Amino acid sequence: MRGWRSAVACLALSSPPAVGLLAQDQPLNAGALFLLLPVGAQSVGMGQTAAALDGRGEAVFLNPAGLGSLASNEVTLQSAHLAAGITSALTAFFPRHSIGVFGAAFELLDYGDIPVTDSATGTTVGTVTSRNFALLASYATQFSGVVSLGVTYKLIEFQVQCRGIGCAGVPGGGQGVTHALDLGGQFSVGPDHALRVGIALRNLGFPLQVNNNDQADPLPTRLVVGAAYRVQLRPVTDLPDADRFDMRVAADVESPWQETGTPDVRVGVDLGYREVVRVRGGYAFVHDGMSGPSIGLGVATRSIGVDLAQTFMTHTDLLAANPTFLSFRVVF
Repeated sequence: MRGWRSAVACLALSSPPAVGLLAQDQPLNAGALFLLLPVGAQSVGMGQTAAALDGRGEAVFLNPAGLGSLASNEVTLQSAHLAAGITSALTAFFPRHSIGVFGAAFELLDYGDIPVTDSATGTTVGTVTSRNFALLASYATQFSGVVSLGVTYKLIEFQVQCRGIGCAGVPGGGQGVTHALDLGGQFSVGPDHALRVGIALRNLGFPLQVNNNDQADPLPTRLVVGAAYRVQLRPVTDLPDADRFDMRVAADVESPWQETGTPDVRVGVDLGYREVVRVRGGYAFVHDGMSGPSIGLGVATRSIGVDLAQTFMTHTDLLAANPTFLSFRVVF
């Protein structure tokens, strides 16, 4: 029993569970790979497009420059069930006139409990619990309604704990803490600023160390460039532009920082009336196993918004079968 427990503990302490699920085509020694998991039902519904997303708190996970166009205080709860575990996020952002947008977010990926059993009797004598945390603090500002810049600081932690009488031969726990930055910019051009272009450098920081320096893993730093174009649809009656239906088309190209090769490509579309009702769809051409189509729906009143998205990923063990992403938003 002691040898089996020690092997399990070493595996849990030295490699976060997400690594085995995500590392098919990622750098083999990348750490904190949960940072690449999709967050936010709006972006997920649009094929995980992210670079040009604006006016939503979920932009903090994608491109912090998108926070610069927030017009009202916003608190959002995000949730999804993945094969790796349950992921939850809470965001809160507060625009201040002529200063910018300030706020914070907290993300948790709970991998659940792994039982430790006695090899002789088969009984459970302990549990190993592992979690990833990320605490984010962001600032973004917008210039003349055309250019937005944003920055996010991340405190990232991986934590493993063993509880129970069977933990006597297992190390008391493992903890890895590191720091990173997301940097982003967006600018809009054309009539009514219909075209919005975004660029973001995500997860630029120090390696994640769980056991020792030799086992410290670099963060999955990514460079993403994308654009979104808004089209006002022809009205069936003589309505003003503000009351027309519109369509937004987006596309992203993403690649590991300072690496060459075939980049990931994501495309999406968002059709609806103002923010009251939105219907979304998209496709992610991603090399880490998260490729596939997605659909989404958003409904909102003046103060409350709900977004749902579902992915249909192919050839992956990362996500549970057709997981649903939920975002509940309060604006005040």
